[in-house]
Parts: sequence; structure tokens; C-alpha cells
Amino acid sequence: MSQNETPPHLDPKRKWILGAIPVCLVLGVIEFQRALSGNHRSWVYVFEWPFFGLFIYYMYWKLSEIREPYDDSDDPKREID
Repeated sequence: MSQNETPPHLDPKRKWILGAIPVCLVLGVIEFQRALSGNHRSWVYVFEWPFFGLFIYYMYWKLSEIREPYDDSDDPKREID
């Protein structure tokens, strides 16, 4: 990582994606209300929207982890035939 590069967990450009989590939860509540009113297909979305919110958080967390630079100096060199 160069000196001018921001670490992924501090990058403010990525934090906007966290705004999608409340949107997914609100959509889950809306679909729950629709399912209670008789729309049977909405029961699938009642569980799907919160799952999307959890998936967004998980991917944000995994992609923001600080990773050690990969050191391949111990790997055997491959020859191209």
C-alpha cells in the first residue's frame, strides 16, 4: 500500500453502501405487512430483504479487512514451456 492510499476500513467512499442496510430492513417490514394482508408471494420477500441486508454488511466487513501483503518469495518458481 502506498503512503497516499487510504486503508479500506477508513475509506469514506465505501461507507455509502451501509445505507442500503436500513433500506433492506424497511423493505422487509413493508413486505411483511403485504404478506399479512393476503399477498402470499410476499412471504418470500419477508425473509429475502433482511438476508440482503446481512449480505451487504458481511461483504462490507470482509472487503474492509486489513490484509497482509501476499509474500510469494517462498513459492517455487514455475517454468513456462
